[in-house]
Amino acid sequence: MRGTLILLSGILAATLLSVSAQPQSPTTSPKGTPSPTPTEAASSRHSLRYVAPKGTITGTRKGIDAGTRGWTANLPAIYVLAPDHTGLTTHAQPTFFWYQSAPTNTRMELTLIVQGKPGWVLRVALDKAEQAGIHRLSLERYHVSLTPGVVYRWSVALVPNPNGRSQDLIASDTIKRIEPDAQLSSSVSVGKNVEKAAVYASRGIWYDALESITSEIDAAASDRELRQQRSSLLAQAGLSVTIPAGRK
Repeated sequence: MRGTLILLSGILAATLLSVSAQPQSPTTSPKGTPSPTPTEAASSRHSLRYVAPKGTITGTRKGIDAGTRGWTANLPAIYVLAPDHTGLTTHAQPTFFWYQSAPTNTRMELTLIVQGKPGWVLRVALDKAEQAGIHRLSLERYHVSLTPGVVYRWSVALVPNPNGRSQDLIASDTIKRIEPDAQLSSSVSVGKNVEKAAVYASRGIWYDALESITSEIDAAASDRELRQQRSSLLAQAGLSVTIPAGRK
């Protein structure tokens, strides 16, 4: 019996040494590390890492928290789910996402303009959001398309007083449509939406990455890992939001 125990101990020790000698996946921070290639990004469900386009100028994301205004303290906070620079899309009719911290019966409105120019490209009343969480609007619904190379600003507003628009609670950011190159088009032509999201994120195409991962969540609502990936993507853009239970 003692000899058997010694033999088993030797086998266990050899096994542990063998495991520890295997190469481990490095743990790296989002900053200061090489960008993953599309193939690398799509190979893992844990590799949704956003790499901002080169030359981006920050400070485009705007918002006013209701808590900073005494007379709007009863309104929820709203945040556009976009980076603090002009986010990119390859879609002519992308989807806009925003987050609402609490239910409200207040009138809501979404507008789209060409940055720096008067007039609206789109101005629509939104359904009253009686639930907190992530909400969205697709330009396809309104037959509006973005022109490549043009910078647009989109805004979501809570309108507590239609006759006093200075009281609006507004969140906004900018977006620009680009034409995808052949490599990108090939990379996202097949595979699951989560894989496409990883490719878009690695190429700095924010709106398409967020739309793709959210589409994957829509198809697998009970998959907590997908939600964690989206939360990680949002956090990389400086957006820390808590999604209430049962909300997408």
